[in-house]
Amino acid sequence: MKYIFFVTCIAAIVSASAHLAEAEVIGGVNWADDVTDYSSKIQNYGGTLMDSTTEFWVTGAPDADADGNGYVWDAGDLDNLAGWRTTDANQFLIVHFGIGLADVPGDDLSICSFGGPNANANVFASANGSDYVQIGALVGGTPGHLSNESFDFDGLSNVHYVKVERVATGPQTGIFFDAFGGVPVPEPASATFLAVGIGLLGLYRRSQFLRSRISG
Repeated sequence: MKYIFFVTCIAAIVSASAHLAEAEVIGGVNWADDVTDYSSKIQNYGGTLMDSTTEFWVTGAPDADADGNGYVWDAGDLDNLAGWRTTDANQFLIVHFGIGLADVPGDDLSICSFGGPNANANVFASANGSDYVQIGALVGGTPGHLSNESFDFDGLSNVHYVKVERVATGPQTGIFFDAFGGVPVPEPASATFLAVGIGLLGLYRRSQFLRSRISG
């Protein structure tokens, strides 16, 4: 009975640890979980303004290109993107990651989007949602053709917020975002659960050893 109890505890702890570690991660990529703030003209390409029920346009894995050919204006493709199409200035969008993004060797963040040839937007990252550091910029693209632009955090660790902010406001400067993703930081809670599990297993093995010595 004691053996079954300990094995059950270990299984539950390992399962909980795995669940915590993979909660917002799909295919090894940590995708944005929600939108924390955005300006008044953030919309999909069709012109529908974003609201609390349409934040899924930019959360999770890319989903606008139904046939996977990189062009999102084909019949059957979804308008699950959000950005700016008008020439209004001061447009921005902030996405949040429940599990932070890690600063690894090479690129740390990928943004899937398309924009006009004159598009320009600054990209910022933050660990706390207050202090932002610019990590790069998005510049001109081909309308309707998705691209994945990569960015390096360059020493900024455990990023939970990414902000894109419009710079260019003239003709052909619209940008629409499909997804934000990066490498997940291991959750401290996962490590704690695993450490507890390993500790319990060690105690069990020690008790069994002592018991065998006494009975012997």
